[in-house]
Amino acid sequence: MRRSFPVYIVLVTLLALQHAAAAPERIVALSPELIENLYAVGAGEQIVGRVAHSDFPESARKLPVVGDFQQLNIEAILALQPDLILAWNEGNPPADLRRLQDLGLNVVALDTPNLEALPEALAQLGRLTGHRARAERLASRLQSRLDGMAASPSSPSRPVVFYQLWDEPLLSVSGKTLIGQALSFCGGNNPLASRPEPIPQVSVEAVLSMAPDLIISTDEVASEWRDRWQSWNRIPAVANQRLFTVKADLLHRATPRFLDGLEQLCRYIEQSAR
Repeated sequence: MRRSFPVYIVLVTLLALQHAAAAPERIVALSPELIENLYAVGAGEQIVGRVAHSDFPESARKLPVVGDFQQLNIEAILALQPDLILAWNEGNPPADLRRLQDLGLNVVALDTPNLEALPEALAQLGRLTGHRARAERLASRLQSRLDGMAASPSSPSRPVVFYQLWDEPLLSVSGKTLIGQALSFCGGNNPLASRPEPIPQVSVEAVLSMAPDLIISTDEVASEWRDRWQSWNRIPAVANQRLFTVKADLLHRATPRFLDGLEQLCRYIEQSAR
């Protein structure tokens, strides 16, 4: 079975290109993913502000908080006097980003819509922050690792996977998400892949009709999530006790650690192939 992702797209504002020549000294990053990737490319010492839940690496926890990724504290950002603000294109409030730009701040909006985009996204961060060589080396290593995973032997069948993103309400993922694309990359059949919304809400009855061969959840969901499925033993995943947990921080952020989560996900799916 061939594993593939769409061609990568990294969104960068025109303003970013105008300022790319000078390495910024004071950076505010508006998503946990961006914070982690800045440290990865060697720009950690330049970060002066972060949003809530930016908790990796440990040193990131000591940085001033300027709200969360959906609700920014404009005054707190201004007080930090950043010369570069890195925004999450799909997650931060557009009105807040426009206000920051209107105030004369250099705002760069980035996005990593699929796994293939990750190496180039890191290389772009290196160019923006003055760490081009280190970032390109990291990007090259990640690309080689990803290529190796794509070339690995795969199972002859595609086990049906239900990815339980949350328990109450019961949420999953479609093919529009990075996680949904990872399920396909690993050889899984996600019955919700074609749903139009990224995070579809489903019922237990819907999961019963899917008859998943395995159910995968994360360490962010209540620890008793497995117990809640035990009464539904006509689900193959329950009957065969193929209910697995992955670490959310690995699979929910497009960072170098995502490949660690991807390897774990692929192992579970390949072990469960019929």
